[in-house]
Amino acid sequence: MKPGTLVKPDFLIIGGQKCGTTWLWDMLKQHPGTDLPIKKEIHFFSTSEYCNKGKEWYYSHFSDLDSSKVVGEASTSYLYDYVTYSLNPTPALENDHSLPSIPELITNEFPNIKILILLRDPVKRAISAYKHNIHTGFISPFSGLKEMAEQRPKMRILELGYYTRYIRLWKKFVAPERMRIYIFEQDVVKSPEETVSSAYSFLKLNTNFKPNNVGKPRLKSMGWSRLSLNYYAGRLANQNNFAGRVSYKIINRSMIFPLWENLDNSLKPFFIREEDIDFLRSQYLPEKGELEDLLGRNLDCWTYGDKN
Repeated sequence: MKPGTLVKPDFLIIGGQKCGTTWLWDMLKQHPGTDLPIKKEIHFFSTSEYCNKGKEWYYSHFSDLDSSKVVGEASTSYLYDYVTYSLNPTPALENDHSLPSIPELITNEFPNIKILILLRDPVKRAISAYKHNIHTGFISPFSGLKEMAEQRPKMRILELGYYTRYIRLWKKFVAPERMRIYIFEQDVVKSPEETVSSAYSFLKLNTNFKPNNVGKPRLKSMGWSRLSLNYYAGRLANQNNFAGRVSYKIINRSMIFPLWENLDNSLKPFFIREEDIDFLRSQYLPEKGELEDLLGRNLDCWTYGDKN
């Protein structure tokens, strides 16, 4: 890169959260034709506090990259409509309406940006997001998914699963030839090689390159038993409690993971209740037909929590 050259992203993976974006990022990062930043998720265009840091702060994440290669980032909060206040202490979800919508902000800055989106069964995505908030220590394992979704909307456990409204908005700003949407259950789980090749082709990368672990897409998530033990041991460890620190290390030793996972089937009903599943289904299922029309794809691979 020449001194003074401003390196801009060629593509953005904008979401959805807990839909396999890390897998796709890893596939792109391995390609010799890409040069990607150390920080995968910058969240500049979706977080008011980061927007206020200025564009220089944003571009600093790309300053050491090779502009002759394909450059991008992957902030899953971009699959949303408006910029939010994310760092304030209130549990309320507050949008910064002094700024344009997220798609407008991004396309004003990058008129030719390419957009990659992954979608997953929204009920499963919401449960995964709930577990993530437990894992990070924001809420307890017994908080209740429905209660947290309603009482702490800032976590966007529900909001980030309303795919239809966000994709419809994004399509107003991004032409179809500059957008690729993949379904996790169909494209990533069942056809990972074809999906990687499709993404490479979309970004004008050599499709002959074969990345490692392409056929092993995983959504990283702790089981419920280990998650709850991890939460309480972590709280003790944070209190500088010796027993807590020791327990935390023991719980997180990979050799004993199976011990925790074997308890999950019996413990899951205590963490995710039928009323939680019914609540999520009532939120997402009504828009299935509209989303299918928008995507031009059948989504029967999504069960929406239905066990039948």
